[in-house]
Amino acid sequence: MVWGLFPVDPLSGEDKYYIFTKGVYKVGRKGCDVIICKDKGVSRIHAEVVVDEMISMDHPLHMKSDLPSRILIRDCSKYGTYINKEKVHKFLNKETFLKDGDVVSFGTGTAVYRFCFVPLVFFVYCSESFQVDQLLRDKVSSIGACITYNLSEECTHVLADELMPVQEDLVDAIVSKKPIVLRSWVELVAEKRIGLEIPSWSSYIPTMTVEGVSVKVAASGTRAKCLEGFTCLLESINMYKFKDRLQSLLEVCGAKIVFVEEFCSNAKGLDCGQDSHVVCVIPRGSPDKFNLFNKLGSLSRVNELDLLRAVLAGHLDLSVLVSPSVLVSSSCSTDETVVADSEAEVETPTSEHFTADISNEEAPKYVNKLEMAIDPHLRSENNHVVSSAYSIGNMTAKRETVDEAESGNSDIIYSQDLIIRDLNLPAQISSTPNNEVLNFKRFRKGNTQSGNSFNNLIPFSKYPYKDFDYGNQDMLESVKEEKRRKQMEAIAEDLFNTEKGRRRGVAGSLHGLLTRG
Repeated sequence: MVWGLFPVDPLSGEDKYYIFTKGVYKVGRKGCDVIICKDKGVSRIHAEVVVDEMISMDHPLHMKSDLPSRILIRDCSKYGTYINKEKVHKFLNKETFLKDGDVVSFGTGTAVYRFCFVPLVFFVYCSESFQVDQLLRDKVSSIGACITYNLSEECTHVLADELMPVQEDLVDAIVSKKPIVLRSWVELVAEKRIGLEIPSWSSYIPTMTVEGVSVKVAASGTRAKCLEGFTCLLESINMYKFKDRLQSLLEVCGAKIVFVEEFCSNAKGLDCGQDSHVVCVIPRGSPDKFNLFNKLGSLSRVNELDLLRAVLAGHLDLSVLVSPSVLVSSSCSTDETVVADSEAEVETPTSEHFTADISNEEAPKYVNKLEMAIDPHLRSENNHVVSSAYSIGNMTAKRETVDEAESGNSDIIYSQDLIIRDLNLPAQISSTPNNEVLNFKRFRKGNTQSGNSFNNLIPFSKYPYKDFDYGNQDMLESVKEEKRRKQMEAIAEDLFNTEKGRRRGVAGSLHGLLTRG
């Protein structure tokens, strides 16, 4: 354990002090190990705290609370040092032993501290073949800490090596919010004598593995909110790798847990909150059974192991969520379709035969459909829909122009093998007589004008790249008048400067004549 001197009044402005190893520590003003600033009655070297030995929690001296520790305080001051309001000066050699919980005051009594121990119990998370070496044991003993191989409430830290697989003990430690550190952090603490805080372990957190995939473990504070706003639907708890531990682990990370039976038994579903994101957690190595329930068909899925890695890392990457296919309905106020400007395509006899065969077949099936409500008041007189051009080998589905009804629904069908056609309009297929070679350099401009053309967007501008007022006669006269005005100003400026120079020369000559005379 580490010994500490903590101010009784946190608002006093005095600092906390942690003692990490044995030695003699001076208490006083500037230059001492423990500096007291607020009390003017504190001497330059007011007292000494002597630590003979750092004793761990399992030492026999701490089995009984009435036995003193090996910490000695010696008074060296003018105004005295007090232990539980009893003056140290009256003890033999002006010194006495300190116990856990003693209240120590220095000087006039403004600086009051509580002397107590800070336990350090390391749970060693390791494989069966791993053995704690003697060097590590010496480091742990030097700071008064102890090592255990059984996780309990008394454990303060989990000591692990790099790339250790995640097992049940580690999950229990994460649920208990125990920090996971490397052995190098213990070595760092053992090198310190006294400090204002226990060294941070944020840079000494190991990387663990989940089913062979390495994951950098996050701090417990970061992990506490990584699943906030998520509701996890679980199957039978025994189907998951860590069984009931998974539920506790997800709850520690801020998630809400709901079982499938409970979710489906409610006619309206469970009220998980407006901002809650509901996901189905699929057990590892098991098929997706959530599709058997109608209510769960539109929910996202996540694998158990991916979710476990996210919990360890303290961040859930949304890319691990699998979104199912859903039916999306959207209402639009217009059915105007923008038609791309295109050239007429030439097809081979093979494509002609293939197109003829397709016209006798049924339309391909589709999965998702976007239904668009059409506003009849906003319809244009002539609306056009151009079918998608889709090519497979020598087959090309032509872009055709069809007329839609005055009212109705426009269905946009999504499918990889979709070919949209209009049986009412004959397909215009170009072929060459007598099996001649096609002339691919012959292009004929299609009679369909692009909806994005500049003339459609700016109908009042005949010459879009020419200034609108450039050819106006009034504008030309105004430009000429401005040029003439600037020329007249330049001439007047030159005449003024010339006349001014001439007068200056005449005045100079008269002044010279008068001076000589």
